[in-house]
Amino acid sequence: MTLTHRLRLLVLPTLAALAAAVPAASASDAGAARTGAAWLAAAVPAGADGQSADAIVALRAAGRLPAAEAARRARTLRGGAARYALTAGATGKVILGLVAARSGSARCGTGVDLLRRLQGYGRAGRYGATIFDQTLGMLAIRALHAGPSASTVRVLLGARGGGGWNFNLTRSGGRPDDVTSTAMAILAARGAGVSRTNGTLRAGLRWMLAQRTPAGGFALGRRDRNEANSTALAIEAERAMGRRDPRAASALRGLQRSGGAFQFTSSDAGSRVLASVDAVVALSGHVPPVTVLGRTPSSC
Repeated sequence: MTLTHRLRLLVLPTLAALAAAVPAASASDAGAARTGAAWLAAAVPAGADGQSADAIVALRAAGRLPAAEAARRARTLRGGAARYALTAGATGKVILGLVAARSGSARCGTGVDLLRRLQGYGRAGRYGATIFDQTLGMLAIRALHAGPSASTVRVLLGARGGGGWNFNLTRSGGRPDDVTSTAMAILAARGAGVSRTNGTLRAGLRWMLAQRTPAGGFALGRRDRNEANSTALAIEAERAMGRRDPRAASALRGLQRSGGAFQFTSSDAGSRVLASVDAVVALSGHVPPVTVLGRTPSSC
């Protein structure tokens, strides 16, 4: 058996085994997720961009995506895929949205084979130069039941810096490690089947937890406030590593407002859509990729 085959066996366990290690969401978390999803359903129309794709994933995670609505959103997303999916990260978002919609082929946009386009961005185990291209590409490939490859896992694990990961997919990228990048790296690695006992992931998790704010949540590059997006991703990464974090979940729920939307911080609304899609997935109890196909779709 070759080294590549051995690596694939190590990083691609069954989905059932991975799901068994995921702690369930509390009733209060699930309720907040459902309320947030109801706001998203009304606030985010069907579209052909990353925000639209993220909304589909969040609605699916919260169990608020009826078949007719899923088909309508998938049709619109698919129609604009060729224009939007111009990077590995953007292509990954479209794929994740279409997989979550469960309507039509998740591989096929109008006039574009999304799997082939995503694979075209891959070079020597890298999807682009950023952590988001790499992790979204890996999560999308996993969602399509088409990988990811052992080489992408090696590149991701090898990019950890002094503590966690940073925006650039290199140890010497000139940026400090941050919670958001670290959480995404953990999620992509776990989605690829890397064991939660892996030393690199455990070290990254320890570093991430040390960045917790005094108020119980997480933020990007600072510790004086809770930020919805970083807190949500940290919760998901912890869940992927077999941990629950009621303190962070409480901090995230504290950013939800009466209409159901989440805001960026307690004093800054920021993009309520971006804050809400991340928060809904985190509080719903899921781990990205939220939906995984049983087999790879045939070519478009």
